[in-house]
Formats: sequence, structure tokens, C-alpha cells
Amino acid sequence: MDLEHEKRLTAIEERSKSNTKRLDKLEESTEAISRLATSMEVMAERQERVAETVDKLDEKVTVLESKPARRWDGLVDKALWAIVAAAIGFVLGQIGLG
Repeated sequence: MDLEHEKRLTAIEERSKSNTKRLDKLEESTEAISRLATSMEVMAERQERVAETVDKLDEKVTVLESKPARRWDGLVDKALWAIVAAAIGFVLGQIGLG
């Protein structure tokens, strides 16, 4: 084998080694990107579940907050009816019907 062919063969071997190293790095990067994409999918799924749970909790809190208001409205309503009934009873008592 002459010297020119030997030089070319050596250059090709060096380039091959360099390319192999570059390909190995690319494979590592690709695997890391794949793991990252999988992690993002899992996180998105979990975030959806958290959002659903927050919505359910929000509904429950709204219901719990409205209970005292309904109780207060009922109490005020009953108090007004009691006052009206007492006033009517007083008026009827004054005119002799009671």
C-alpha cells in the first residue's frame, strides 16, 4: 500500500472515530430529551388531576359558604313573620277580637 492511501485511510479512521463520539453524544441527548418529554406528559396529566380536584373543592367551599347565608335568611324571614303575627295579635287584642 502506498503512502498516499495510508494517509487517506488514517484520515478516514480518525474521522470515523470523531463521528462515532459525536453520534454517542447525540444518542445521549436524544435519550435525555425523550425522558424529559415523558416527564412532561406525566406532569401535564397530574396537573389536570390537580385542576379537577381544585374545581371540586371550589364547588364544596361555595356550598359551605352559602349555608350560613341561607340559615340567616331563614332566621330573618321567621323573625319578620313573628313580628307581623305579634303586631296583628296586638291590633286584634286592642279592638277586642283577640
